Amino acid sequence: MIGSWLRPVRRTVDALVAHHSPRELAAGFALGMVLGLVPKGNLIAVSLLLLLFSLRVNAGMGLVAAALFSWTGGVLDPFTNKLGVYVLSIGSLQATYATVLSLPLGPWIGFNNTVVVGSLLVGLYSMYPVYWLSFVVFSWFWPGPTSANDELVGAPRIYAEPSERRAA
Repeated sequence: MIGSWLRPVRRTVDALVAHHSPRELAAGFALGMVLGLVPKGNLIAVSLLLLLFSLRVNAGMGLVAAALFSWTGGVLDPFTNKLGVYVLSIGSLQATYATVLSLPLGPWIGFNNTVVVGSLLVGLYSMYPVYWLSFVVFSWFWPGPTSANDELVGAPRIYAEPSERRAA
């Protein structure tokens, strides 16, 4: 009875992590975290989404992370606003900001929004620790190949089996 209730959850988790290494899962989760923290409706969010689908990362795990961190992005808005105000008010970068805003797609980049800049910086700063923490978690749950018959499809063989070595 309980097994029939858990079957959709198990199939969803299997679809998310199927045929992906822990590094791909962790990279997808970290990139999805950055995507989830950045407010949507600007070219930064669109380019992060394009990056998520272009790189060899688990896109499903990235979308799950983006959905999870979109909820927490609103909680961080007061902090990211203050961080964005600080970064956008740096005097030596004003010419760079003016150049970015004068580009044809400059106003749609969202670089003049303090919350977008602050949340992008928070996401990029926390991407590395989130990657390694999720890598440890995914490695802990990842069974990996246990025998020669269980090897992943297309995985390179590093060494030859003793029976396959030729006598010199």
